[in-house]
Amino acid sequence: MRILISSVFFFGLLCLGSQTSRAAADVLGPDAEACSHTASGPSVLVRVHGFKDRSGNVRVELYPATPDDFLASRTKLTEEGKVFKRIDVPTPADDDAHICVELPDFGSYALSVLHDRNASGKLDPFSDGFGFPNNPKLGMSKPDVEEATFTAFGKINLDIVLNYWSGFSAKPLNNP
Repeated sequence: MRILISSVFFFGLLCLGSQTSRAAADVLGPDAEACSHTASGPSVLVRVHGFKDRSGNVRVELYPATPDDFLASRTKLTEEGKVFKRIDVPTPADDDAHICVELPDFGSYALSVLHDRNASGKLDPFSDGFGFPNNPKLGMSKPDVEEATFTAFGKINLDIVLNYWSGFSAKPLNNP
């Protein structure tokens, strides 16, 4: 019995290690190194899944975790000296997107993800997919900032499911 438990534990570690190294090898964006084990400082590794197709780009945007600043324009936030970061990467040909975002400091932030299917650089709500930390249920409006906020005291992972318009609400294509 002890051998069986040890074998199961060892197999689990092997599987976990292979998933971790695969994700690390596929990390996208200019901040990819910030999510490595050797990097210091806070970062978030955003795993995006639930793509409708493999067209266009994936955009991750980082905002202050305040109601007035969440989803505000880049111009407004940068003119006011507030946190804003945008990372655009091509949509992966298959599997999930793993995008690293280096954070300016420890603390709370809001984040949004856009699957910009036509690579226009703008949200087309009836075509593009979008998602937020904590995967809030979406209706006809954006989520409250509290629903899209995360706190980082080091390196963290976020799992974000994309939502696409269907009828009168936005929802994932499949239940993950």
